[in-house]
Amino acid sequence: MPELSLHLQQAVESDCDALAVLARSAHSHPWSAAQYRGSLESGHVCWILRDGDDPTIAACCVVSRLFDEIEILDVAVAPQWRQQGVAAYLLQEIFSRLPADVARVLLEVRASNRPARALYRKLGFSEDGRRKNYYPKPDGSREDALLMSLVL
Repeated sequence: MPELSLHLQQAVESDCDALAVLARSAHSHPWSAAQYRGSLESGHVCWILRDGDDPTIAACCVVSRLFDEIEILDVAVAPQWRQQGVAAYLLQEIFSRLPADVARVLLEVRASNRPARALYRKLGFSEDGRRKNYYPKPDGSREDALLMSLVL
Protein backbone atom coordinates (compact mmCIF):
# COMPACT_ATOMS: atom_id res chain seq x y z
CA MET A 1 0.00 0.00 0.00
CA PRO A 2 1.37 3.47 -0.80
CA GLU A 3 2.17 5.69 2.15
CA LEU A 4 -1.01 7.51 3.09
CA SER A 5 -1.17 11.04 4.45
CA LEU A 6 -4.61 10.37 5.92
CA HIS A 7 -5.47 10.95 9.53
CA LEU A 8 -8.27 9.28 11.48
CA GLN A 9 -10.72 11.15 13.66
CA GLN A 10 -14.24 10.83 14.96
CA ALA A 11 -16.91 12.71 13.04
CA VAL A 12 -18.95 15.42 14.69
CA GLU A 13 -22.35 16.84 13.76
CA SER A 14 -20.80 19.50 11.51
CA ASP A 15 -19.32 16.69 9.34
CA CYS A 16 -22.73 15.24 8.42
CA ASP A 17 -23.26 17.24 5.22
CA ALA A 18 -19.81 16.21 3.95
CA LEU A 19 -20.52 12.60 4.94
CA ALA A 20 -23.70 12.68 2.84
CA VAL A 21 -21.71 14.00 -0.14
CA LEU A 22 -19.23 11.14 0.31
CA ALA A 23 -22.08 8.61 0.58
CA ARG A 24 -23.64 9.86 -2.67
CA SER A 25 -20.31 9.25 -4.43
CA ALA A 26 -19.97 5.77 -2.95
CA HIS A 27 -23.39 4.11 -2.70
CA SER A 28 -26.43 3.50 -4.86
CA HIS A 29 -28.68 4.10 -1.82
CA PRO A 30 -26.64 6.59 0.24
CA TRP A 31 -27.25 7.81 3.75
CA SER A 32 -28.46 11.41 4.05
CA ALA A 33 -26.95 14.06 6.30
CA ALA A 34 -29.95 13.56 8.60
CA GLN A 35 -29.22 9.83 8.81
CA TYR A 36 -25.59 10.49 9.77
CA ARG A 37 -26.78 13.03 12.38
CA GLY A 38 -29.28 10.53 13.77
CA SER A 39 -26.62 7.86 13.90
CA LEU A 40 -24.26 10.11 15.88
CA GLU A 41 -27.11 11.19 18.18
CA SER A 42 -27.95 7.56 18.91
CA GLY A 43 -24.41 6.90 20.10
CA HIS A 44 -22.82 5.35 17.02
CA VAL A 45 -19.26 6.38 16.23
CA CYS A 46 -18.39 7.57 12.75
CA TRP A 47 -14.70 7.40 11.98
CA ILE A 48 -13.43 9.59 9.14
CA LEU A 49 -10.19 9.83 7.22
CA ARG A 50 -9.03 13.20 5.94
CA ASP A 51 -5.99 14.01 3.81
CA GLY A 52 -3.91 16.51 5.75
CA ASP A 53 -5.72 19.81 6.15
CA ASP A 54 -8.14 19.09 3.29
CA PRO A 55 -11.68 19.33 4.69
CA THR A 56 -12.88 16.73 2.18
CA ILE A 57 -13.53 13.33 3.72
CA ALA A 58 -11.63 10.55 1.95
CA ALA A 59 -13.43 7.70 3.73
CA CYS A 60 -15.71 6.92 6.64
CA CYS A 61 -16.92 4.01 8.72
CA VAL A 62 -19.88 4.06 11.11
CA VAL A 63 -19.83 1.55 13.95
CA SER A 64 -22.25 0.59 16.68
CA ARG A 65 -21.30 -1.18 19.88
CA LEU A 66 -23.52 -3.64 21.71
CA PHE A 67 -21.89 -5.34 24.69
CA ASP A 68 -18.75 -7.10 23.40
CA GLU A 69 -19.48 -6.69 19.68
CA ILE A 70 -19.01 -3.92 17.16
CA GLU A 71 -21.21 -3.77 14.08
CA ILE A 72 -20.02 -1.93 11.00
CA LEU A 73 -23.05 -0.05 9.69
CA ASP A 74 -21.53 1.89 6.81
CA VAL A 75 -18.22 2.11 4.96
CA ALA A 76 -17.65 4.62 2.18
CA VAL A 77 -14.51 5.58 0.25
CA ALA A 78 -14.39 8.56 -2.11
CA PRO A 79 -13.83 7.54 -5.75
CA GLN A 80 -10.40 9.21 -5.96
CA TRP A 81 -9.20 7.18 -2.96
CA ARG A 82 -10.35 3.75 -4.13
CA GLN A 83 -7.96 0.90 -4.94
CA GLN A 84 -5.20 2.47 -2.84
CA GLY A 85 -5.66 0.47 0.36
CA VAL A 86 -7.71 3.19 2.06
CA ALA A 87 -10.57 0.95 3.19
CA ALA A 88 -8.17 -1.62 4.65
CA TYR A 89 -6.21 1.14 6.39
CA LEU A 90 -9.41 2.67 7.79
CA LEU A 91 -10.69 -0.64 9.18
CA GLN A 92 -7.32 -1.69 10.60
CA GLU A 93 -6.94 1.68 12.34
CA ILE A 94 -10.42 1.37 13.82
CA PHE A 95 -9.79 -2.21 14.97
CA SER A 96 -6.54 -1.10 16.65
CA ARG A 97 -8.53 1.45 18.69
CA LEU A 98 -11.27 -0.89 19.88
CA PRO A 99 -11.47 -1.52 23.62
CA ALA A 100 -9.89 -4.78 24.77
CA ASP A 101 -13.27 -6.26 25.73
CA VAL A 102 -14.59 -6.18 22.14
CA ALA A 103 -14.61 -9.82 21.00
CA ARG A 104 -16.15 -9.67 17.54
CA VAL A 105 -16.86 -7.36 14.60
CA LEU A 106 -20.00 -7.91 12.54
CA LEU A 107 -21.08 -6.55 9.16
CA GLU A 108 -23.28 -7.20 6.18
CA VAL A 109 -22.28 -6.62 2.59
CA ARG A 110 -24.06 -6.76 -0.76
CA ALA A 111 -23.53 -10.16 -2.36
CA SER A 112 -22.54 -8.38 -5.59
CA ASN A 113 -19.86 -6.23 -3.91
CA ARG A 114 -16.89 -8.44 -4.77
CA PRO A 115 -14.17 -5.89 -3.90
CA ALA A 116 -15.59 -5.36 -0.40
CA ARG A 117 -16.04 -9.09 0.14
CA ALA A 118 -12.41 -9.69 -0.90
CA LEU A 119 -11.22 -6.97 1.47
CA TYR A 120 -13.19 -8.39 4.39
CA ARG A 121 -11.85 -11.90 3.72
CA LYS A 122 -8.30 -10.47 3.54
CA LEU A 123 -8.86 -8.87 6.95
CA GLY A 124 -9.93 -12.23 8.40
CA PHE A 125 -13.73 -12.02 8.26
CA SER A 126 -15.71 -15.19 7.64
CA GLU A 127 -19.10 -15.52 5.99
CA ASP A 128 -21.76 -16.52 8.52
CA GLY A 129 -25.03 -16.32 6.64
CA ARG A 130 -27.22 -14.60 4.10
CA ARG A 131 -30.23 -12.29 4.22
CA LYS A 132 -32.31 -12.88 1.12
CA ASN A 133 -33.45 -9.83 -0.86
CA TYR A 134 -32.11 -7.43 1.76
CA TYR A 135 -30.64 -4.59 -0.29
CA PRO A 136 -32.55 -2.56 -2.89
CA LYS A 137 -30.97 -2.28 -6.32
CA PRO A 138 -31.20 0.73 -8.65
CA ASP A 139 -33.47 -1.19 -11.03
CA GLY A 140 -36.05 -1.81 -8.28
CA SER A 141 -35.14 -5.44 -7.67
CA ARG A 142 -33.37 -6.67 -4.53
CA GLU A 143 -30.18 -8.53 -3.73
CA ASP A 144 -28.91 -10.62 -0.85
CA ALA A 145 -26.76 -9.40 2.01
CA LEU A 146 -23.94 -11.60 3.22
CA LEU A 147 -23.38 -11.64 6.98
CA MET A 148 -19.73 -11.66 7.98
CA SER A 149 -17.84 -11.61 11.26
CA LEU A 150 -14.32 -11.26 12.57
CA VAL A 151 -13.33 -12.75 15.90
CA LEU A 152 -10.74 -10.52 17.55
